[in-house]
Amino acid sequence: MEHLLLLTPNSYDFMSKPTSRSKIIIKQFPDGENYVRIPAQFHGKAVTVIHRCYPGQDRSLIQLLLILRTLKEGGASRVRAIVPYLPYARQDKLFLKGEALSSKIICNLLVKSGCDELITFDCHFLKKEGTFNYGGLRIRNISLSKKILSHFKKRLYSPKIISPDEGASYLVAKEADWGVMQKMRGTYSKGKTIYRKPKVEVRFDVKGKDVVIIDDMISTGSTMLKAVAACKKLGANSIRCGASHGLFLHGSLKRLKRAGAKEVIVSNSIKSTASKINILDSLGGML
Repeated sequence: MEHLLLLTPNSYDFMSKPTSRSKIIIKQFPDGENYVRIPAQFHGKAVTVIHRCYPGQDRSLIQLLLILRTLKEGGASRVRAIVPYLPYARQDKLFLKGEALSSKIICNLLVKSGCDELITFDCHFLKKEGTFNYGGLRIRNISLSKKILSHFKKRLYSPKIISPDEGASYLVAKEADWGVMQKMRGTYSKGKTIYRKPKVEVRFDVKGKDVVIIDDMISTGSTMLKAVAACKKLGANSIRCGASHGLFLHGSLKRLKRAGAKEVIVSNSIKSTASKINILDSLGGML
C-alpha cells in the first residue's frame, strides 16, 4: 500500500523543505469561513496528515474535519491524523448537569469525518502511553517525557524528578529518583466570600538537589508556579521545568523564570521560544 504524508500550513515547519506534493492548501473566505484543497493524488493511498490544532483551536478543528472528510470521500484507503496537542481534552468528566463532554464530542467528530487513527502526545485525559479507543476513535498516545528528561539529564547529574500532581505522575514514575507533589485544596475566606484555593505539598527531600518538574502542559502556569515556589522554599539547588505542551497563557513563561526556574522547555507541539523537543523524533517508523 502506498503511503502519503501531508502537512497543513501551520505544520510546514515539521519538514525542512516541504514539497508542493505534501502541502495542503488552506485559505479563508472574506466572511471568515475555511477553504481547503488537497492537490496531491491520494486515491487508494494510506494518508497521514500533520495538523496543529492550537492556537485558534476552533478554526483549526474545523479545518481538520474538512481535510479528513475530503480525503475519505476522495478514496483514501486509510486516513491517520497527527495532532500534536489535542484541544478540548481537559473536559473529560461531567461535574455539573448540562455540561458538554467536549473531549468525547471532538473524538466523535473526528471519527465520523473519516479519521481511522489519531496520533497525539501526552493527551490530558488518557494519563498514560498506549493505544486506546475513546469516543469511537482509535487514539495512539505517545509520551514525550523520555525526550524531555533526556534533555535535562545531559546537563545534570542525578536530578530529582518531580511531578507537580498525581495526574502527571505517569510521566516520571519510571525514574530512579522521583516524587509526586500532593495537591491540597483548602478553604479560604475574603470578606463575605468563601472560596477554595489549591496548594501543593512536598513530602520528600529536595534540599540541595537539582530538581526537574515535569507536567503534560503549562497553560496559565499556576500549578508549575506553585511547584517551583515549594521547591525553592525547601532549599532546592536549582529548579528546571519541562512539559509536553507550552500554551504559556498570561505570560506564564516569563513568570516561571522570574519565580526561580533556571530553564523551561517544551516540545514543538505548539510553536514557542521554549520549544526544544521535536515531536517527530518520538514517532519512530510511523511516518
